[in-house]
Amino acid sequence: MEKMSKADLEKEEILNPEKAEKRRRRKKKARIMAVVTVICVILVVCCTGFIVVRAMGKNSIMSKATSPSPSLSTDLNVMDKVEQWQDGWVGYNGKVYEYNDDIMTFLVLGIDKKSTSPQTGSGISNSQADAIYLVVMNPHTKKVDLIAVNRDTIADVDVYSQPGAYANTIKTQIALQYTYGDGKAKSAQLMEKAVSKLFYQLPIHGYVAISMDAIPTINDTIGGVEVQCLQDLTEVDPLLKQGESLKLEGQSAFWYVKYKDVNASHGSSDRLERQTQYIQSFVGQAKSAFKADVAMPLTLFKKLSPYMVTDIKADEVTYLVSTAAAYKFSGEVHNLAGESKTEEGNEAFYVDDSALYQLVIDLFYNEVPQ
Repeated sequence: MEKMSKADLEKEEILNPEKAEKRRRRKKKARIMAVVTVICVILVVCCTGFIVVRAMGKNSIMSKATSPSPSLSTDLNVMDKVEQWQDGWVGYNGKVYEYNDDIMTFLVLGIDKKSTSPQTGSGISNSQADAIYLVVMNPHTKKVDLIAVNRDTIADVDVYSQPGAYANTIKTQIALQYTYGDGKAKSAQLMEKAVSKLFYQLPIHGYVAISMDAIPTINDTIGGVEVQCLQDLTEVDPLLKQGESLKLEGQSAFWYVKYKDVNASHGSSDRLERQTQYIQSFVGQAKSAFKADVAMPLTLFKKLSPYMVTDIKADEVTYLVSTAAAYKFSGEVHNLAGESKTEEGNEAFYVDDSALYQLVIDLFYNEVPQ
C-alpha cells in the first residue's frame, strides 16, 4: 500500500472524510493487532521459559540421587520362579517388586545450634542433627509421606580428624554424623550419606538443614500451631502442661519441638513423638495459611534463609512449587520401629531391620505383575 504524505492526508480529510475515517480505523486495528502479537510472543517466551526451567529443575533433582536404587537383598525362592528375571527386581514374601525411580526423596534436618555456620573451621562442628526426616514425593500416587528417624539410631558414622581427613567408620548415634563436618553443607552431605546407607542406599535428591532456633519464626509466620501437650514440659515453659490443648506461639513452639529430658531413658523418643505430632498439625495450618496468602511460601523462605543450608537450587524450587499443589500429605509420619537402650549413659536406638525393609518396600517399590 502506497504511503500518503501529510498534505495528502489533510486533503483527504477535507474532501473525503468517510474514507479518512476508514483509514484511521484500519491503522488503529493494525496497532491493536501489533500489541496483541507482542503480548502473545511474550507469553509464549515466558511459558516456554517456565516449561524449560521446570524441566531443568526435574532433571536436576533426579540427577542428584545419591544412588541409582536401594540395595535390597532378594528372596532366591521367588527369583527361581520367575522365567525372565530383570536386574533391579526384588523378591519378597512371594512377590516381585521394582523400585519406583520417579520418586523424589529429600532429607530435612533440624540442627541444635543457633547458626548453621562453621563452628571451628577445622572440619569438626559442635552441632548435631536433633531432628531427621525424609520427605517422600510419589508422582504416581500424588502423595507425600514423611519418615521420622530417631536421632539416637545406631548407624554407620564416618569419623573425620580435626583437619577434616577421613579416619574410620564407627557405630554410633546417627545425629553425630553432622558433627564431623563444617556445620554447613559438608555436615549435611555427610548426614545425607549416612541416612541413605541406613535405608539400604536409598536415593536422596536433596537436603535442607535448618537451625532449631528457626522454629518460632516458622511457627508464628503461619499463625501458630495447635496441639494437645503430650508431656509435662513446665520445667522449661509454664504453658506446656501435659494434656493441655493450646496454640503454640514463639518460644513455646521452640521448647515443645526442641526440649529433651536428659534424665529420662526415653527422652529422645518422647521428643520425637512431640515433633511428629507437631508436624502433622503444622501441615494443616500451613495449608490454610498458604491459601489465605499466596505470597506466604516466599515470605517464609526469606525468613528462613539466615537459618538454613540447602542444595536445592532455584530451578528445582520452581519445579517443586509447580508440582506440589497436586500432591496430598498422607497425614501419617512413619516412625522407624526398633528398640531403645541405655548404653554408657547415652540413649541408643536399634532399628528393626525387618520392619525397615518392609517400609522401604511399601513406600518406594511397585509390585511387578507375574
